[in-house]
Amino acid sequence: MHILHRFPGFTYRYEHGVGVWRGTLLPRPLSQKYRVAIRYKLSSYPTVKVISPALALKAPHRWGDGTLCLFYPKESPWRRDMLIATTILPWTALWLYYYELWLDTGKWLGSSSHASDHNLQGGCANPDEDNEKVS
Repeated sequence: MHILHRFPGFTYRYEHGVGVWRGTLLPRPLSQKYRVAIRYKLSSYPTVKVISPALALKAPHRWGDGTLCLFYPKESPWRRDMLIATTILPWTALWLYYYELWLDTGKWLGSSSHASDHNLQGGCANPDEDNEKVS
């Protein structure tokens, strides 16, 4: 209900034991609209994929399955008692904002305490930088 209240354009479906919300986000006024899907199963973390438009193939700060790296599970910044509407969705919009800046600059300007995690696509947040720590 919180998602539908704060993001009225989103829809919900229960698919194969997982709750899935789909909707559109606009990270900044002149951005294109991004259609996203948030999947959540109570025993796991929420995951987010951009449905459209397609992200650049080498877009950084995504996990190997293409889901967005919104938080680092080892640091536990997201807990089950948090609302997806006040955490995951705003974090997704912020990720999209940094993605657009990355398209403009070639550097991931968002914070990352785990930029060298090899589970991230490209092996780090800024795959074109040589072991430079992003913070």
